Amino acid sequence: MNKQLKSGVYEGKAKGMDGEVTAKVTINDNKITNVDLDLSGESESFGQAAKKQLVDEILSKQSSDVDAVSGASVTSWAVKDAVKEALQKASGQKIETNLKLNDGTFIAQGQGHGGPIKVSVTTKDNKITDVKILSQTESPNVGDYAMDYIPKQIVAQQTLGVDAVTGASVTSNGILTAVSKAINEAGGDAASWKRQPYKKYIPEAKDRQTDVVIAGAGLSGLSTAAFALQNGLKVILVEKNDQPGGSFRYAAGAFATTGSKALEQVNQTNNIDELVGWVKELNEHNAKRPIDLDFVRYLAKESGKTFDELLKIADSKPSFFLKMPYIAAGFAPGAKITEILQKYILDKGGQILNDTIITKINIKDGKATGIQAQNANGKFEITAKNVVISTGGASYQNKEMLEKFTPSLNKVNVFNEANPGNTGDGYKLLEDVGAKFFDNNVYKNAELDFAPQMYTNYSNEPDYSHAIVVNDKGERFTNEAPFSFLNLTTELYRQGSPRYYLIYDAKTMDPEFKKRVDKVTQGEKTYIKSSSIKEIAEKLDLPELENTFEKYQKACQSGKDEFGKSKDNLVEFSGQDGYYALYVMPGSWGTIGGVKINHQMQVEKQDGTYFDNLYALGEMSTGALFSDFYMIGFSLADYSTQGRLVAEQMAK
Repeated sequence: MNKQLKSGVYEGKAKGMDGEVTAKVTINDNKITNVDLDLSGESESFGQAAKKQLVDEILSKQSSDVDAVSGASVTSWAVKDAVKEALQKASGQKIETNLKLNDGTFIAQGQGHGGPIKVSVTTKDNKITDVKILSQTESPNVGDYAMDYIPKQIVAQQTLGVDAVTGASVTSNGILTAVSKAINEAGGDAASWKRQPYKKYIPEAKDRQTDVVIAGAGLSGLSTAAFALQNGLKVILVEKNDQPGGSFRYAAGAFATTGSKALEQVNQTNNIDELVGWVKELNEHNAKRPIDLDFVRYLAKESGKTFDELLKIADSKPSFFLKMPYIAAGFAPGAKITEILQKYILDKGGQILNDTIITKINIKDGKATGIQAQNANGKFEITAKNVVISTGGASYQNKEMLEKFTPSLNKVNVFNEANPGNTGDGYKLLEDVGAKFFDNNVYKNAELDFAPQMYTNYSNEPDYSHAIVVNDKGERFTNEAPFSFLNLTTELYRQGSPRYYLIYDAKTMDPEFKKRVDKVTQGEKTYIKSSSIKEIAEKLDLPELENTFEKYQKACQSGKDEFGKSKDNLVEFSGQDGYYALYVMPGSWGTIGGVKINHQMQVEKQDGTYFDNLYALGEMSTGALFSDFYMIGFSLADYSTQGRLVAEQMAK
């Protein structure tokens, strides 16, 4: 228990996973009687979901010293710091800064995206003299910048108040949590070190002039910049995040191409008629939005040349091939390609202005003349002959727009895998200049997602074609092995359940995945294991699960399934080693829709004509290239090819 606490309501604040965490603590008769946490900036699935458990434990222990909630450790630490600050105020203590540290090297760990991140922190004369990453299992390349940048900034600026790297926030916060623990081990006060000032480099706010200004430095923006420089144009890229790449940083780096000479040499190419034919067939499976197959074919036909040009820029050869009904080839993951293109752009004299937003597209006499921009240093303008909007999709803060076309999303917990910066900024910019939009925007379907403690990603995603998916009543509603495995996610969007579970026969589960699952604490938002379906139904309150399971077993025996699952995928559950029910969420890699463009990527106006020199690329305009369904490798091939074609048009 704390020192004598004065009755009243006291507030504390701390930096959480995605924003500021606020705790209002009510004290009566020297006791904590209520804790009101504002976690609105944290993730809905896990950060906000930890709220009740944290409050209950604070009230029970009458202390801020509570255990971190599994899957929400950064939020938990922020809550502890915020409550601690509130209790200090209640006890009449002055919030003092204590930066004393014992000399030595201290080791601690925090949770990253792929597992624990272990760090060593060396201290001497009350200063942090070194921070080293000792071990980590983060996705290759994605968290590399954070693992280099965060430790250097801690030492250089003597603070734990370093901002998380956008696009690698889980890795960043894992490092900061580990260092905070090490500081406490050194006899220090991590909260005091977090309050120390941190200054971030921001580009100068001065007017500029160029041939091409590009809003957004994801793959389409980077490609446009690289190819424009190749064609002798001056380029300025404006990026709202603190590093380029956007959602592309998380990509495996697969390109679905045709006509690549490099791929033809190793017999790993696609026939264009077969590739477009597959797209056509895919979109005959319950698609609710139209697709422009002529546009798909046009970009596919040009994609091989783009891929070969990227190989030249990277001085590389194709090194991996995804075998689906078509071939998607690559030479490096998205994060690595981002670094390659970034270096190429800077070496060729291009400018990249990070931490800067575009506030307006300047239009004069029906033509784009440049943009207005703003960052922490102030406002400025960039005058340009061409304006390219490639700000990404609208995955975040736009659920209402997406619910308009898919009302069932209202109840669905979608797991966003896109970059947090994808807030639809380009939508507002283009709306203000009178652009015409698709009105049927949807989430771009990814694989199913599991609790973060299971550390699944594109490289270790388990097979679920022999499992069954049920809603919050325990009912099946779709084929778990559809024409394209990603289409299962679309059915979860449409079904509209607040909870989904994947039911596995333990005997047929992927052994490596099963090992990861067994390390996680069982629960409603993780998984339940049992020797009986009845017990799983009772523990998860799935009243129809037993009936559903019985019907499925009969379908497996007869080879006929009401949802059209093929006989090959109807594998009866043995129950020999028990059953698993895993909490799953439909994943999303972004959005499909955006602004309308022609095949030259020029933005369409409300009157049906097109802007001569205003272009929209990538996820800012995908409504004609995808229906409800995403196709692996097509976005990378399409977006980079759009960038090359637009660069060549601008050069003419």
